[in-house]
Amino acid sequence: MADNAGTSPAGSEPAEPQPTTPPRDQRPRPKYGELAPEGWTWSPPPGANPHADVTPDVPATTNASVNAPTQHTPASPYLSDASKKKHRAAPAWDRPVTFGLLVLGLLGLFSAIAILGSVPEAVQMLYTQEKLGTYTPAAGVAGLILTGKITQSVIWVATAAFSIFVTTRHRRAFYLPLIGGVLSVVAIFVFLSVILTTDPTLLNFYSKQ
Repeated sequence: MADNAGTSPAGSEPAEPQPTTPPRDQRPRPKYGELAPEGWTWSPPPGANPHADVTPDVPATTNASVNAPTQHTPASPYLSDASKKKHRAAPAWDRPVTFGLLVLGLLGLFSAIAILGSVPEAVQMLYTQEKLGTYTPAAGVAGLILTGKITQSVIWVATAAFSIFVTTRHRRAFYLPLIGGVLSVVAIFVFLSVILTTDPTLLNFYSKQ
């Protein structure tokens, strides 16, 4: 009887051992970006689908920073104006060159006025060399000479004023006296040509040459 007590009844199967559930790791779950402690393994909570996608805990600030549009800080208009002025600043040699050319232009003004004033004497010398007699200026010659002198003076004054204005703006101005000099030369040749064409004797003489 003692032997039969320790055995199972006839026809019955031995009981299967029940699976044991490993103890759950009580250590805190690592956050996004942190390394898991040694020996830590993830196990789904009871009743959860182990095959479901697991989304790590991403801080809200990270998603917001990724999805937020990039904001560009507008450039300050004061900085842009300062940089433009820096790029447009005249070199150090521009001012002395500009004033030197203005002084040369002033000397050229005196020369042009003297040339216009001596036109009757120059035409008389031409008359004498070609034996054309005595030169008698036309009625409008004196007015043309005066207009030519005023024109030369206006060109120089306008050139000097505009050159000084541009120089005070710290911009290049050396080319302005050059332009004024070209205009002065053109103007004096125009007035000399008009004065010579008022004399019919010279026109007849040169038309026969």
